[in-house]
Parts: sequence; structure tokens; C-alpha cells
Amino acid sequence: MALRVALRTALWLLLGGWVGSWGLFGLVVAPTAFQALPSTEIAGTLVGPILTSLHLYGVVAGIGLGALAALLDRGTLRIALPLVLAAACAYSQFGVSAEIAEIRDGAFGPAGSVGGASRWNALHRLSIGIYLAVAAGALALVGLHAASDTPPEGGRDPS
Repeated sequence: MALRVALRTALWLLLGGWVGSWGLFGLVVAPTAFQALPSTEIAGTLVGPILTSLHLYGVVAGIGLGALAALLDRGTLRIALPLVLAAACAYSQFGVSAEIAEIRDGAFGPAGSVGGASRWNALHRLSIGIYLAVAAGALALVGLHAASDTPPEGGRDPS
């Protein structure tokens, strides 16, 4: 029983950290940076490294949550979904964000082009879409794991 409690505690800490950090970033940090700082370039310079940390945490959290769900015998969906979300975080970081950084100067620098700016905008929209999908998936995991931790009507705690 103590092991199951420790596994459930680790699961909720990972999941809470993921949902909380992504919510704080998306609802507070990014909008505030783009409102308060004097240019979008400076705001992007602040937001970029934070997003990198969030993506890397998402990879670690997703793998950890999948492993914990397997150890707790929570079922295929609770194992697979965080692994898919981890893969989305990795793709966003090492694919989309990497290409955004690579083409930024070509899109907005002195030699910027309409085509470069268009590609940057498309990648930025994709990045936002992935971010929102991962956030929705992490929130879905909260509900799925809460259901797993809820005792049946009139029953005992599942641990």
C-alpha cells in the first residue's frame, strides 16, 4: 500500500506541475511579456527559453506519467496519452521551435522576406496549436486519473 501511495503521489506531482506550469505560462507569462515589454523581439527573447523548459519538462513528465500509469495498472489510455503528449512536446521543441529560431532572422531581419515571414507565421501557429493540444491532453489526464482515484459509490479508496 505504501508503494501505491508513493506512486500516486509522484503521478499527481508530475501532472500538477505540468498543468500548472503550462497554465501559468500560457495565461500569465507570455501575454504579460508581449504586453509589458517594449518590443515583440524582446518578449520573444524572454518567452523562448521558458518555452524550451516547458517542452523539456513535458517530455520528462509525459514519459514519467506513462511509466507511473503502467506501474499503477491504470490502463492503455492513461499510459499512451502522456507518451503521445511527450512526443508532441519533443516535436514542438526539436522540430517546430528549432525551425522558428533558424528562420527568424531571414523572416524579420534586414534581409527578411515575405516568404520567410509567412513560413515563420505558419510555424508559430503550429507551435501554438501543439501547445494548446498538449495542455488539453494534460487536463484530460487530470480527469482520467481523478476517475481512477475515485472510489466506487459506497466503496473503499482504490489504493
